[in-house]
Amino acid sequence: MRMPRHYVIDTLFVTVSYLGLNVADAIADDSNRVSDAAVREAVSRSLHVLETDGVAWMRDRGCASCHHVPFLLWSHRAAQAHGLDVDATKLAEWDEWTRKDSLSHRNLYRLQNYDLGKVDPAMLPDAVKEKLKPLIELPFKTEEEFLTKLATELTEEEQKSYQAIVLKTAERTPYAVDRAGGGLDVLGQLLLGNQGTASVLTQPEFRDGVIELMNRIQLEDGSWTPGTQFATMRRWPLPAANQATTMWATLALAPYKTRESKRSATIEKAIAYQRQQPPNLDNREWLATRLLFEREFGSADDVARWHQLLLESRNTDGGWGWEKGIASDSMTTGLVIYVLAKASASEDFAALKEARAFLLKSQQSDGSWLTPSKNITKSTDPERLRVRDEIYHYWGTAWSAIGLLETLGKSNP
Repeated sequence: MRMPRHYVIDTLFVTVSYLGLNVADAIADDSNRVSDAAVREAVSRSLHVLETDGVAWMRDRGCASCHHVPFLLWSHRAAQAHGLDVDATKLAEWDEWTRKDSLSHRNLYRLQNYDLGKVDPAMLPDAVKEKLKPLIELPFKTEEEFLTKLATELTEEEQKSYQAIVLKTAERTPYAVDRAGGGLDVLGQLLLGNQGTASVLTQPEFRDGVIELMNRIQLEDGSWTPGTQFATMRRWPLPAANQATTMWATLALAPYKTRESKRSATIEKAIAYQRQQPPNLDNREWLATRLLFEREFGSADDVARWHQLLLESRNTDGGWGWEKGIASDSMTTGLVIYVLAKASASEDFAALKEARAFLLKSQQSDGSWLTPSKNITKSTDPERLRVRDEIYHYWGTAWSAIGLLETLGKSNP
């Protein structure tokens, strides 16, 4: 985990602060500090951090978790699109690694010790459980594959007696990460971060499988249930997490139309669900996501309403905190300016300029941005916060880079 660096405060900053002027305004008035060139330089420095930590996650954890890998790809793809120096060979290698990892996590059956332990011995004797141990953690994409392997471990009589309970025990739930291609959050981010590119992740044979998985795990009411990150790490009620997850999933699917209609039944159900939900006005992540959602699916009046609420939720330093009354952080500020720059940049040059000033001022010497997990997560346990700090610092760095890139050419009147 990276620790904050100390900053050398220059004479101009000290003088302005002494006079009692707003620091963000003072920096925003200095066009050199928040110029597009300064933004490009800041993002370029952040790419090394995103690469180092993202590749380490791939190597050490071996999964395309929403912790790191989708944001590694998204940030570098955005940087490439804006003309920054990105190693295309490395990016292609990361894409291919992610494609293979996602495909390896589309398994219908996987038997786990934990699952076997929940089965009553009256239904599945311990002697049979012992015979099933060679199958533990082996992935199977089809029922036929699983039954073929099962037949090598159990007698014909045992198969007749216990095959049904073993199948039921080993079947992965639709939302399970190892059945859902790495999880809903990963799938959605892969669509959002690579749309319109030549990546292998946008090729029909992979992309259509992602869309099919997302359609399959949508709930009957039109929503999607969040993964661990949205559901338990964030300090918000589950209904708010459900809404945010549903809005992001719908936005990820929106560019892909069906032959029969402009919008698929999946998207129509999701929009109907969202229209019935109460707002979460004190949460800035929710507000930003709602504005992006209305830009895609709502009226001009809807966009104007959520746009104004999001602007009014700014802190005096030019950034945004995750919740009302919380200090500004890089993750939320990066996300917000990404949304504002997409939604209505012509109206928001002043807000974008001040937010860029906040981010450029708070960037660490190694190119990262810090986001204290204690400002967002539920936990108060020091060790858990330490682990989550590493994750949130990565998210903060990625969203800062992605958001700053989206503002290029949009922060001047």
